[in-house]
Amino acid sequence: MDSSASQPVEKRTARQHLVLFLIVAAGLEVLWTVYLGLRLPPRYVANHWDLAWVGFDIGQIVLMLLTAWTAWRRRATFIIFASMLATLFIMDAWFDVTTARRGDAGFSKLSAGLLEIPFAILLLWAAGRTIHRMDRLAERELKHDNPSLWESETSERRPDHPHS
Repeated sequence: MDSSASQPVEKRTARQHLVLFLIVAAGLEVLWTVYLGLRLPPRYVANHWDLAWVGFDIGQIVLMLLTAWTAWRRRATFIIFASMLATLFIMDAWFDVTTARRGDAGFSKLSAGLLEIPFAILLLWAAGRTIHRMDRLAERELKHDNPSLWESETSERRPDHPHS
């Protein structure tokens, strides 16, 4: 009889499944990106270009309002919304610059360099400061040495499962 059959099989946690999924997805994305880099034409006329950009801008507006509301209400979810909005601004700058026609390239670069990228940096800085403030607040409330929020785990490890 196989000795491994008598030992209990550890079940993967949701976190372990997520980590595995993200690693596999990143590997597949690398392959897809290489494929696209080799196959996509340098020029392509897109359908619904206006709808794509207006929809993207509406998403930015919604996130700006949610970020403003969570900042005003001092909600921890500010971190999420500010990070999402910063990501959209970086994406906006990237696509503006990389898809601009010759006559529009200067304005796109100026807009990215003076507005979108600095705003994204400001949002990420503000999210980081919020994490820092929450960390100090939690430390004061608990009145003992705990890891900072940057180092804190999302759940407690069970003693019988050191890698859970």
